[in-house]
Amino acid sequence: MLLHSYRFYRDAVVQQGSLPIYSRKIAVSVVDNVLLVHQIDAKVVILYDIFADSRAPISAPLPLQSRGFPRSYSSSSRSSGKDGECSEVNNKIDHEGIIYGDNWTFIVPDLICDVSNNFLWKIHLDLEAIAASSSETPSVLEFLQRRKLEAIKAKQLCLGIARTVILERRPVSMVSKAIDVLVSSYSLSLKTGSYFKGIKTESTSSGVAKTSVARSSTDVSTSRIDGTSIRHESTAGVDSEYPSRASTFSASESEENASSAPLRTDSRDLQLGGGKVDRVNLTGAHSSGPTDNPVFVNISEQQDSELTSPAISPDEMYKFVFAAVEEEMVGDPSYLVSIIVEFLRSTNMEKIKVHPNLYVLAIQLLARNERYAELESFVTNKILEPSKEVALQLLESGRQNIQTRKLGLDMLRQLSLHHDYVSLLVQDGRYNEALRYARKYQVTTVRPALFLQAACSSNNSQHLAAVLRFFSDFIPDFRTTSDFTTYYGILNEMNTSVAATSF
Repeated sequence: MLLHSYRFYRDAVVQQGSLPIYSRKIAVSVVDNVLLVHQIDAKVVILYDIFADSRAPISAPLPLQSRGFPRSYSSSSRSSGKDGECSEVNNKIDHEGIIYGDNWTFIVPDLICDVSNNFLWKIHLDLEAIAASSSETPSVLEFLQRRKLEAIKAKQLCLGIARTVILERRPVSMVSKAIDVLVSSYSLSLKTGSYFKGIKTESTSSGVAKTSVARSSTDVSTSRIDGTSIRHESTAGVDSEYPSRASTFSASESEENASSAPLRTDSRDLQLGGGKVDRVNLTGAHSSGPTDNPVFVNISEQQDSELTSPAISPDEMYKFVFAAVEEEMVGDPSYLVSIIVEFLRSTNMEKIKVHPNLYVLAIQLLARNERYAELESFVTNKILEPSKEVALQLLESGRQNIQTRKLGLDMLRQLSLHHDYVSLLVQDGRYNEALRYARKYQVTTVRPALFLQAACSSNNSQHLAAVLRFFSDFIPDFRTTSDFTTYYGILNEMNTSVAATSF
């Protein structure tokens, strides 16, 4: 059997395609441009990405999962609420396991009305369960990169997947395709401007994002819950709080302001994928949640604007993928170097600038394995873009290889970093060459004392005299400085010592 889809225009209706269905009784919902085809008889959902080129399902069929009040809540409610209120809560808990009830009415795009139990559910996507149900890494990343409603969660999952495939040393060709997906998505987000768009949110005193929304008489929670959840809230106004979520998922609690003792609102969820969830444990695991994850720390730095795009920048790829992976990987670094080269190839195709520290990491990996010839090839062929950071790392790694150090010096000169170049020549004892270079390019930022100290340490009075003569001609009033007085006195002592020795 096929489900035919059509696109409605102002003056026409055009068929868009056909999707396979496996049940005679179905219902359709749409969440974040994902088409959910509910197979009522089988009690599973098949998901299709509306914007994907392929008409194949995103993942294997997934079930809906219900998450309602914790059982322990009913006993605590008895001591703080009225008997009638407790009875109502217990009655709703009794219906917790009902999925695809006979009286369910699906309301487009993402609501379900349970008339018999007076519930109104709202559907959310469990991005983590969807990602885990597919083994096609590039396809999963494409799906996650198109999600907007939970962009932060999608971004975290993409970073986690990228780290995992590298740590597991998946084939370079497969990792390359995954990288291409992330880089092209970031490039597109820059072109459309979606990467920098954000929604202002208020911050609570504890730094937790919070949004207050006025509700109508029949209210549906917009609390972010990991999972395709269908959630009901009571008829009173609600101030939904978004606690920090654990790396898998967490549930938020809503409170209803009543004139008597405060009572939590009726809350029940249906979720795609996964087993039964104990909400008490989830809300209690606050301290071991996302703050332990560097990805969450990075997201928390962006509290002023809520992410609307899951695109990952090259800086984030370096910080949360390559640098993190390098700390965990052991053995031959050749594989990681190959992955970095693939990333550089992909960013070069999209004309995206890469974080200089990624080049530095590549140099460190190659030098660690004493692959200096390959390192020289990377530099000469501009696989490693010239920068001050790259040049300094070449100099550092070149302590064990003269040619590599020369590459670093040449790069400083090419970048017209005259001060650094002259300083390094002096450190190498090549102060005469440094003086000629300083005169040619009018480098006045290097302290004369640096040259004078180097010449003095050589115990060669002619070299010291040449340096004093150079700065006397190069810098006005140099003869009146303390440097001249000090080192001129040292020169006289050296000459006196030489004269005494000759006698």
